[in-house]
Amino acid sequence: MTTSHDEETPDIHGFVLMGDRLVYGGHLAMFTMAAHRYQVVATFGFGADVEKAYVDAQRAAPTATFVVVNDEKLLLQKMVADRRFTGTILKVVDNDLGHPTTIVAGVPVGITTVLHNRPFRDSDEYPPEPRYLLFAHGSEAHVAHYMTRKPDYQLLADVRVVESDLTSAELAAGVLVDLQDVEEDHSPTTTPIPPGTTVRALSAQGRRATLEITGTRWFDTEELNGPTNYSVRLIAALEAASV
Repeated sequence: MTTSHDEETPDIHGFVLMGDRLVYGGHLAMFTMAAHRYQVVATFGFGADVEKAYVDAQRAAPTATFVVVNDEKLLLQKMVADRRFTGTILKVVDNDLGHPTTIVAGVPVGITTVLHNRPFRDSDEYPPEPRYLLFAHGSEAHVAHYMTRKPDYQLLADVRVVESDLTSAELAAGVLVDLQDVEEDHSPTTTPIPPGTTVRALSAQGRRATLEITGTRWFDTEELNGPTNYSVRLIAALEAASV
């Protein structure tokens, strides 16, 4: 496991899962760890039995978070390029990676589509408005906060698209939108857009959408910005899963 800001080495990566008709995953990022200095959002494919186990577990625990983790250390960009890895799906309550529940272990995982894959650069400027990646499949829609540089926050949420000028193709591919009438705070102490919030969004092409936040999948400032890292806890979780 690397502790270098500049040198990437293979590591354990977690992706927060969202959706059940089409399963999306948002990479658990870290600004201070070279191996994790990326924002990645992708769709994942599992075998039918594994997908059923995940969907059933998600429906039984709708407020929990589900994370898929690669079982052996890999470079993130190699995982994305290869589009496959062997992984374990964990149920996590209150973002506590120290006490996960194993749903399925040691299963083939396919990365079917990459919607967003971007490295972090310290020289990048914050967007002028709160920026999110909006993506959807049918009636299921989600947003991921566009992370820029330290300090910042990671937020993944489920949304309902109340009305939209965006096409289904744009939503399927993922589109960056800026939230209107929302003040950005790059070091928030609580979830910036909690469930029940309705926000207006505007794409760079001038297309508008109104979104209702229906559930938050992951909110983090500590690991994203700090010296601690997800990998240690994910490795411990995998070791517990194998017992």
